[in-house]
Amino acid sequence: MSGPTISPHIVAAGTRRSWTREEKRAILAEAESTTASISSVARGHGLTRSLLFRWRREAWDEERAAALPVQPPFVPFALPAPVGLPTREQGAPGGAIEVELADGHRLRAETGADPALVRDLLAALLDR
Repeated sequence: MSGPTISPHIVAAGTRRSWTREEKRAILAEAESTTASISSVARGHGLTRSLLFRWRREAWDEERAAALPVQPPFVPFALPAPVGLPTREQGAPGGAIEVELADGHRLRAETGADPALVRDLLAALLDR
């Protein structure tokens, strides 16, 4: 009885080869330095071409990431309250005055606003 023999391949879970960074770098260096094709280097190590190309892309990505400047950390800070203006904590009453003009413009001035500035703004709006 002659015919093709079928030899089943048994693959156990978790038998995939894992490569260290040094091994990957050595194989990539071999692929770059030799005159042999990527396919022959890959076959020589029991790999596929696509895996070598993925390793090369990952190495390029790592080099680009290392070349990027490191962003400084965010440092929060608080500005002091302006000197001379009362704050609500100091007991200044909260409030505002709002003037609505006939043409629909509105001027709103909060408590503590400079009266001369409010007067000048109102005059400018009335002169329109």
